[in-house]
Amino acid sequence: MNPSEHDIIELVDMIWSTTLGFEIHPVDAESRDEWTLPAVEAQVHIAGTWQGVVVLHTSKALAARVAQRMFDLGTEPPTPEDMQDAFGELANIAGGNIKGLISEGDAHLSLPAVVQGFDYSVRVPGSRQVARVEFICDGEPLVVTVLHAEGARATGDDVHRRLQAVPAA
Repeated sequence: MNPSEHDIIELVDMIWSTTLGFEIHPVDAESRDEWTLPAVEAQVHIAGTWQGVVVLHTSKALAARVAQRMFDLGTEPPTPEDMQDAFGELANIAGGNIKGLISEGDAHLSLPAVVQGFDYSVRVPGSRQVARVEFICDGEPLVVTVLHAEGARATGDDVHRRLQAVPAA
């Protein structure tokens, strides 16, 4: 079973409102303005009866606000490590909740991996996108993508994303 866009919207809204007190809204890709870099991306892998990856992607500006709120920094600017830790924790929370929706047995969540920068590639061999929802939070982007990995049965339907303004599906 793969998570639906509706499942992701409900989970992410709950996580952002309860953990951070932030209001987020889903947006259509066609109706949004172009998003700019630098970007911060965090991902967690789910391994078990269902295998895949949960990816959160946002702007550096929103990652900074998340870190300020999560670590109660007040007016002190967050370090890159603060932003990576905070955004990685949100990916961990989202991944754990999505794992609970889709796992029909024993499943494990990896530690979050976080990438930050202007131009990078992320590839998850043997995976395909099963859900993607774009949100806006205080004028900044948040994209949640779920990839399903077929493991050794992969047939070349790999996901390869070159990130420039937002991840391409």
